[in-house]
Amino acid sequence: MEESFDLHKQRFLLCGIRVDALRRHDLLHIVRNSIEQRQKCLVLSHNLHSLYIYETLPDFKSFYQRADCVYIDGMPVVWMGKAAGLPFKSEHRITLLDSMEAVMSEAAANGWSVFYLGGTEEILRAGLEKLTTQFPDLQITGRNGYFDIERDSAAVVDQINILQPDMLFVGLGMPLQERWLATYYAQLQVPAVLTCGATLSYITEHSYRPPPWASKLGLYGLMRLLHEPKRLWRRYLMEPLYLLRRLGGGIVKQRLRGSGAAD
Repeated sequence: MEESFDLHKQRFLLCGIRVDALRRHDLLHIVRNSIEQRQKCLVLSHNLHSLYIYETLPDFKSFYQRADCVYIDGMPVVWMGKAAGLPFKSEHRITLLDSMEAVMSEAAANGWSVFYLGGTEEILRAGLEKLTTQFPDLQITGRNGYFDIERDSAAVVDQINILQPDMLFVGLGMPLQERWLATYYAQLQVPAVLTCGATLSYITEHSYRPPPWASKLGLYGLMRLLHEPKRLWRRYLMEPLYLLRRLGGGIVKQRLRGSGAAD
């Protein structure tokens, strides 16, 4: 990654919502810089589901405003940005699931230690085994995400801090993972902290993962909906309609004004 990279030049406002138009190597650069400089960095992402929660839960919105980086996790967000006149491209869609191999390869090569918080015990064990098999030099451990938030969170934070990892992945699902970090982020002694949803569940094939071509065409959500209609119908049918009503007019106005660069 070139040294001239400037995150602020890649930062835009989509209807007032901050989004960073990053490529995969930009994300790696941000994580690497955080670890090497030992500076805390909170990395979040936006897809249609997160935008819906952002628009409906004030505490979720407040937490996102604390982030150091908010990359794009979904082609529909790229399309929305284009419609608003922002310089978004398909390469700016960099889901953590698709980037996990590159991130773990970088961690193994640089000796970065990783802690994964999330998933069932079965998924966690299978995921860590799969990753360490693929990257023998990878230093990774974790804890399952099924614990009493009020009673056990302090002990979880202590467990993480004792190990002093370079990277922490929090995969408790939205909006629980964001609310957990909103409360405990300040106590975590970890440079790079990233939310990751059910990434490990997909990696271990415990959850259905659409084929790569579906992601490139922006059909990821449709494929998941067809596979799990009872569980996901609201997310992929109702939430987009809400966002269209909520943000549609703003997107048109933004394009006409020709604005979008964040200060």
